[in-house]
Amino acid sequence: MKFNRWFILFVVIFLALVFVAQYRMPRKFVWTSTFSHADKQPYGCYIFDSILSTSLPHGYEVNRKSLYQMKDDTCRRGILIVVDNMSTWGKTEIGTMISLAEKGNKILLVSSGTVPLLEDTFDIYTLHTYTNMTIRQFVMQKKSRDTLVWEADSLFNRQAYAFYPPIMESRIRKRSDSLPSRALATVYPRRDESGLLVRPDTAHTALEVPIGKGCVIVATTPLAFTNYGILDKPNHEYVFRILSHIADLPVVRTEAYMPFMDSKEQSPLRYFLSQPPLQWAVILAFITVLVFMVFTAKRRQRIIPEVEKPKNRNLEFVKLIGTLYYQKNDYRDLVLKKYAYFTEEMRRVLHVDLTDRSEDQRTFEVIASQTDMEEQEVSKLVNTMRKLEEEELDVSRATMESLINQISTIWKRTNQEPTSPSSQRR
Repeated sequence: MKFNRWFILFVVIFLALVFVAQYRMPRKFVWTSTFSHADKQPYGCYIFDSILSTSLPHGYEVNRKSLYQMKDDTCRRGILIVVDNMSTWGKTEIGTMISLAEKGNKILLVSSGTVPLLEDTFDIYTLHTYTNMTIRQFVMQKKSRDTLVWEADSLFNRQAYAFYPPIMESRIRKRSDSLPSRALATVYPRRDESGLLVRPDTAHTALEVPIGKGCVIVATTPLAFTNYGILDKPNHEYVFRILSHIADLPVVRTEAYMPFMDSKEQSPLRYFLSQPPLQWAVILAFITVLVFMVFTAKRRQRIIPEVEKPKNRNLEFVKLIGTLYYQKNDYRDLVLKKYAYFTEEMRRVLHVDLTDRSEDQRTFEVIASQTDMEEQEVSKLVNTMRKLEEEELDVSRATMESLINQISTIWKRTNQEPTSPSSQRR
């Protein structure tokens, strides 16, 4: 026992020393683009959002509303969308964006990749220059920067900015002059130090397209709209020059098109593993416990007799649970499970939130228009389900079948091809 006490004391002191050493070591940055409001790493937007909230004259906020949810807002806004790519965008998103611009809103879409539908709509195409080096490697190896030129306009003079190539991997060019558009920033042909022509084309990194009473600005430098970009002097002026085209309105940056981690997934262990010092402490603790168990394990009972290999009884277990569930006749739980899945699918497909009662009027109108049903019929079904959630009511088998059939009817109708805003416009 005395040996064990000294061993445990040694392990505790050792872990404390390791923790202090890791805590005092220089913190390593994670160069992964998230564009998240809560991310303080170089490619997050915590500092970016903080600076803009105090710099833009008409206000700045961050939310998770989609363009479809902002479609019916009466106030004009400058909408900022910063994403790594637009792979999830379809007719609904692009059609809604154009509809918002026609009403006088100004949309700044910043993405390193576009989709064919957007290119066809604005008569542009995207060029890519791939590099296998990160910005950190460019800095460590003292590589030269690339040049981006801001074209002169009514607000600013012509100005050249020096960015590292990873920020300027994507560029756009106009196919023709069929649509009125204006280049805000341009990348010109470049030769390397040996005189070799490494970029023979002239392309743009920011293009403004007037639409109705507003406009859509397409930019291809999302890494400039991050903590790193806003702190990279004097290149942060380039960011503010682009933002000046929407800053005459209240600006909203939406995170609706970014991957989102539910707050329920944020556990204490996840936080420990996200911090390098605590991560090493957890790893060393597990290794220490394992070593301690190996060297101190002793057989304290007689040998366990050999038994047969357990049979796989998973199917029997499923049958047993199903039988118990059927005998219990808990139809209310079945209906609530179906409604929970239905609520999530409505949020994903129609961009409506059935849990937000303040938006009931608009929600019922959207569902009714998509399913050719009466608003009263939709309202009655949703209110019935809410009553089941709030009160411990008994549900008969006939009532369960009726409610599930109504939910299935709405779901089947919303799976049909909807009429997109872009097709209406055309």
